[in-house]
Amino acid sequence: MSATPHSRPHDVKIFIEHYQKTYELTYEFWKQRNGIFLYLIGTIGLATLLTFRTPETNSILIDLFAKALGVTDANRIDELRKSFPFGLLQTILLFVVFYLMVNLYHRSFYVLRNYQYLGALEREIRQRLSLQTKSVFFTRESDFYWNSRPFLLGTVKWVYIGLIGTLLLAFLGGRVYDDFQRGIFFLSVVDLAISVTIITYFVAYARSSVVFDSPQKENNKT
Repeated sequence: MSATPHSRPHDVKIFIEHYQKTYELTYEFWKQRNGIFLYLIGTIGLATLLTFRTPETNSILIDLFAKALGVTDANRIDELRKSFPFGLLQTILLFVVFYLMVNLYHRSFYVLRNYQYLGALEREIRQRLSLQTKSVFFTRESDFYWNSRPFLLGTVKWVYIGLIGTLLLAFLGGRVYDDFQRGIFFLSVVDLAISVTIITYFVAYARSSVVFDSPQKENNKT
């Protein structure tokens, strides 16, 4: 590829400002992605405990609910234990899991794609600044990162995928099985449809995490 003519200082400044703004925006989405991941893990964990009807979980939820409403009478708390709509709560949590899974996919895809974009920007900026090959200036998200990344860091995505995948299968499988066991056909179909959609977004999340977490191909480099 022929060398790019030297850019004017003003043009280079614009490139660098664009790079910085892109990095700052990506970092904000990175923080959002991490927060969504934690919320998703917590929600799936709670929903799984409710699905398998763990007595201790039900009791803790009733106690928290009663405390939030200011209920202290023992008889009223016992009534809550008998009449609390756990089934409805599970359905609500299913929708919450769906919402969080969609947002996790969106944030993760955006962050990973932007890091590749930042790497491409670094190569273009280095070319326009006519930097030497051995220089590490503007290589943070490209060559410097990939050349110094430890092996275990590359396995983190698999840990996250395995963690979410295992919890999702336990929760969604138990939820759909429980619906069919109780013979609630309409609710079973609705939950099955939502579960399939959640799994679809999870697969998309897992695929993007693997595909985009890699250095750009050589023919994409400047």
